[in-house]
Amino acid sequence: MKTIARIAVIVVLTLTTIITGCKKDDDSFSSSQLITPQNFLAADKYTSLIVEIKYIEGYNPTQESLNNLKQFLSDRLNKPNGITLITGSLPSKGRTSYSLTDIKAIEKTSRQYQTNNKTLTAYIFFADGGYIEDTEDTKVLGIAYGSTSAAIFEKTIKNSSGGLAQPSEDVLETTVLHHEFSHLLGLVNYASRMVSNHQDIAHGHHCTNENCLMHYKTETSDIIGNLIGGNIPELDNNCINDLRLNGGK
Repeated sequence: MKTIARIAVIVVLTLTTIITGCKKDDDSFSSSQLITPQNFLAADKYTSLIVEIKYIEGYNPTQESLNNLKQFLSDRLNKPNGITLITGSLPSKGRTSYSLTDIKAIEKTSRQYQTNNKTLTAYIFFADGGYIEDTEDTKVLGIAYGSTSAAIFEKTIKNSSGGLAQPSEDVLETTVLHHEFSHLLGLVNYASRMVSNHQDIAHGHHCTNENCLMHYKTETSDIIGNLIGGNIPELDNNCINDLRLNGGK
């Protein structure tokens, strides 16, 4: 398997259900990387966080999803000088799909905020196309790569939400954002140590609790009922304890 991205949320589309889960391409989290999950969680090195969000015109995240992301991060990160989300649009390049190489190239030219002094930064790209590894039945909703970056395949999210037997766009988008950012925070057993063993090793770096945000949900339609009802999955106590052990709240 090629080493391209640390995590991806996948949605399987059928006529009546959405099945969510994650695909990993690289387990590793290099110790030589400048930014670690602990830098996000603790305040000893960085006291504030800027999340730079760039989207292709017409494929911006909803305001509700942004509000939810900021609250999610505020609840878990020790950033006494604040968490700021900054959004900006990019012109479409007419792509129907994106590879990780494409996404990294866009980040290289569009990322404006870099970590310095006491301010940590993260970057999230919202794409107007799907992932290059999508199939007819399996679609990737998001990937987290490197130590501070993620991409959300917004066109796929829009196509997978808001219709009959589909969750709302706010709920699906929020779920993907929270899940991917949680991997940047080191869950599960990436680079954030576990208090107790709750890693679903068979499915990579995910939680054994099927009700947790970090569970690898495949071959089950349980998640669709929760999402349609407007309930966004939350981190369970084991995941929260891991974040606290590594400097978070």
